[in-house]
Amino acid sequence: MDDLPPTPITSLTPELVQRLREQAMDVLSYLVKTNSATTYFQESDVLPQFRAALHLTHDGHTGIMDYSPKELFDIYHNNVGLSVYKDYLPTIARFFEQPCNKSSVENLMAPGLPVFIAHSSGTSGGASKYFPKYRHPEHMSRAMAETLRLANPPSKNAGKNCIVFSLACRQVVTPLNEDGDIAKHIPVCLLTSGMGRIENKLPVEEDASTAALKIPNYSSPIAVSFIANYRSFLFMHALFALLEPKVETINTVFTTSCRDLCRTIDDHWEDLVQCIETGLIPDIDGIEHVKDNLQRFLQSSPERAEELRRIEKSTGTTGWFKRVWPQLRAILANASGPFSTVIPEIRHYIGPDVSIQSVAIASSEAYLAIAYDPRDLNLYKVIGSDDVVEFLPVDQPEESKYLAQAWNVESGRKYEVVLTTRDGFWRYRLGDVVEIAGFDPRDGQPLIRYIERRSMHIRLANEVTTETQLHDVVAATSDLFGGVSEFCVTADYRQAVARYAFLVELQGDPGANISAAPAALHDQLQKNNENYLKDSRVGKIGVPCVRVVRPGTFGDYREWKVRTKGGASGQVKVPIVVWSETDREWLEARVAYDI
Repeated sequence: MDDLPPTPITSLTPELVQRLREQAMDVLSYLVKTNSATTYFQESDVLPQFRAALHLTHDGHTGIMDYSPKELFDIYHNNVGLSVYKDYLPTIARFFEQPCNKSSVENLMAPGLPVFIAHSSGTSGGASKYFPKYRHPEHMSRAMAETLRLANPPSKNAGKNCIVFSLACRQVVTPLNEDGDIAKHIPVCLLTSGMGRIENKLPVEEDASTAALKIPNYSSPIAVSFIANYRSFLFMHALFALLEPKVETINTVFTTSCRDLCRTIDDHWEDLVQCIETGLIPDIDGIEHVKDNLQRFLQSSPERAEELRRIEKSTGTTGWFKRVWPQLRAILANASGPFSTVIPEIRHYIGPDVSIQSVAIASSEAYLAIAYDPRDLNLYKVIGSDDVVEFLPVDQPEESKYLAQAWNVESGRKYEVVLTTRDGFWRYRLGDVVEIAGFDPRDGQPLIRYIERRSMHIRLANEVTTETQLHDVVAATSDLFGGVSEFCVTADYRQAVARYAFLVELQGDPGANISAAPAALHDQLQKNNENYLKDSRVGKIGVPCVRVVRPGTFGDYREWKVRTKGGASGQVKVPIVVWSETDREWLEARVAYDI
């Protein structure tokens, strides 16, 4: 591969330490001086000690401009505690009041009105969280710019990118000015949707005309991004990708969505080829509002249809997508952590020569890190240019005084990420646990590996089994299953002794020794978790049950969540641990057999 990064270093030179210090101080200075006049900063119950230490008057700005970056950082370091989402909810809720008045929401979290409001995917089954996103100067937008560059690489051979993203909005917030007129249209959408709108200059009030456009290096017209039905969304992306023989990259944000796209092509091959031959958009659910715009870009191509028929759907042949798209070179999708289990199935379609590359660790709150080495799917470089990134050791009390900075984190140690953002969040606990894997020798930025969500675990007795431990035990036993495509875990109380229930979707036929899987999982859980070992030995936890779900169940789950929970196509994640009774019942209804 071209432009491979240098080998990480395990410790920082004094020069790199100083560089990181200065960057963090400069970013923090900008954030304080920019956001100290906002409503949240002046009214928050989280920041009174900080405000007092800054000696602010009622206008919020007096004296702040006189502080040096170092002075501000020292005051911040000693006077700002940790925060969580509930600390911001009463303020952010003002955007959703009816009516929403501009005077109530202008300068709320950051100066002005937000460009969009990002909502979380609600993976854990809880309510979505909302994060206003504001426009920032170029020097405070480098993380976004670099992520967008990696997600949509330019082609040297007039190739196309199949970028599977949604422009759907959960709602549009319309603050009213003093005359009762709409001051701004603010879409409530996924982070990727909002950034896609900014990058391609697609304001939500012009969606009707936007749906008639096609971005030159995209394989799909924009109209596909307005389809809410997940199955139809994937079908249309598959159709326009197959129509284009020069597809070079497929970007699906998560590998699970890529797997769903691959299966869509596999399951609907004849229908897709027929559409290409006739040039007719089929009547499928959820496309009525954009069908004319889709039809505009689908011209009959008997030659391409004949080419695809000669290739044939070669389900039994590894890498047959390379015959469909000879220029295909990369799958761009988050492939770390729980998204790694579907990689073998994707490999079956794309073969060994097409790379799978993670792009970034990005959440509704912020862009945290970008991929460091394309050969390593779980190695990212922290971006310290837009937000202040701090690290809370997972083996220390959950207090701000234990926070580490980019220049004094330790290689091999695990931390929860804490963010102070350009969008007005202060020492906000992200909930993601990462491990320090070294530093970039060019600028000293920490390199991290994603480990797990801090709050994602299952507990039946005295044990606490984490997301990472569950992933590890399934990986260790995957061969017994014949290959696990996706899985989740829930509690099973059908017997006298509670036990873990592993809901598993297989990659193909069950393994010859699949009957040994429950005992093997039990053994691995005992090896990975001392308290699980103790509790299971005294009869508090039983041997896990394995419930094999029908093929395609987790793809159907994503479609169901989009349809019933207002999620966005392509970005619904299946939680490793399922506690929601509704979700559990939905999944259990699709169990094919128990092991």
